[in-house]
Amino acid sequence: MGLLLLGRWEPGLQEAYELSVLSLVASLVAVVIGGVSALQTQSATALGYSFENSVDFLGSLLVLWRFSAAKSESKVTLDHREKRADVGISVMFVILGGVVFVDAVKDVAKREKDQNVVELIALYSPSLLVFLLLGLAKIHVGRCIRSQSLQKDGACSLAGALLSAGVLLSAVVQKFSPNVWWLDSFVAIIVSTGLSATGVSALITFRQEGFQFWRTSFWTSSHGLGPEDDRRHGTKDSDPLLPMSSTRIS
Repeated sequence: MGLLLLGRWEPGLQEAYELSVLSLVASLVAVVIGGVSALQTQSATALGYSFENSVDFLGSLLVLWRFSAAKSESKVTLDHREKRADVGISVMFVILGGVVFVDAVKDVAKREKDQNVVELIALYSPSLLVFLLLGLAKIHVGRCIRSQSLQKDGACSLAGALLSAGVLLSAVVQKFSPNVWWLDSFVAIIVSTGLSATGVSALITFRQEGFQFWRTSFWTSSHGLGPEDDRRHGTKDSDPLLPMSSTRIS
């Protein structure tokens, strides 16, 4: 029923902005909770949880920046921000995937597992629910307004939900089968590999399209993002966000 209602929801830029704010707050709360728990318990799980959400927080901040211009900026500027945010989220995919992968491999190599089941449930149960709902909402809104950056941010949130599910499942399974201690690390390796591969693939595509995202001018220039981007954004009437350019954030 919830997915059916989500499918009937037809949001615009205002809803995208509000959803980005909500995501930013949720990520910040997760970072703080994980950090406090790590300081109090010296838990590696809590520390990893906090760091993972720190990366997600930066991604949400980037997407919020992209939509914050919808009230006063032109369509060309909005398109430029969309492309920059899209590239930035792809970079975040690579960073988050690398961090999670290294952490998971380290756990497998050292066979170090956090046995504090109460802490695991307290940290990861809310994350599973919150980031699952946020991820689905972001992807739906991103599709409605044709924003690749918001859809990718939604995929990042879903990845976080999958990681949370892996930790919770592992905690339950270990109670009955201690030999399956590696389950959450296995899930983390799969998810992180998918994130990194998606991010790298997107960055390669951007490079092939002529976007020199490694240059400072890509992020600071107001005249274009790549060698041919001025002409594309200046003359093309079918730009992805054109139908939404009249939607204002009040």
